[in-house]
Amino acid sequence: MAGVALFVVVVSLSTGPLAGSDVTAERVSDFGEGTATVSSVRAETAAIRVTDGRFGTAVEYLRPPTATVHVASVTGRPRLIYLVSVPDIDVDLVETTVVGGPGTYRLVPEDEGLARGTAAAETYDGTLTVRVQSFTADRTVYRENVTVEVAT
Repeated sequence: MAGVALFVVVVSLSTGPLAGSDVTAERVSDFGEGTATVSSVRAETAAIRVTDGRFGTAVEYLRPPTATVHVASVTGRPRLIYLVSVPDIDVDLVETTVVGGPGTYRLVPEDEGLARGTAAAETYDGTLTVRVQSFTADRTVYRENVTVEVAT
């Protein structure tokens, strides 16, 4: 208990205003006000599918495509949001990144594990959406309807 109290005192003194170190400063990954002009979005929509897990697991995976987003200009600290949605199997995969400047951004949502049999149909309708978001604005810059195939 005394060790915890000593740790709290040391951290408080070493990060306070007298020490010149501020642990509450805005992180680089924080987003805020601003906007971005997106010049193009590319996603390999044919790659979205449900496949079996490896090594005999009783799990299937929805494997979403990577979105490559080209940003022409940026003001402030907005973020890109990439959403892969397949409502009939209750899946929404989201990947976000803060836009720090013009350039190419790759958004790669993680695969989603599904209990075997969840994806019982041969195909499902889904959407891929990319949005630019700040504290006061949320603008869709790309939306595509996709067919999600279930590998057999």
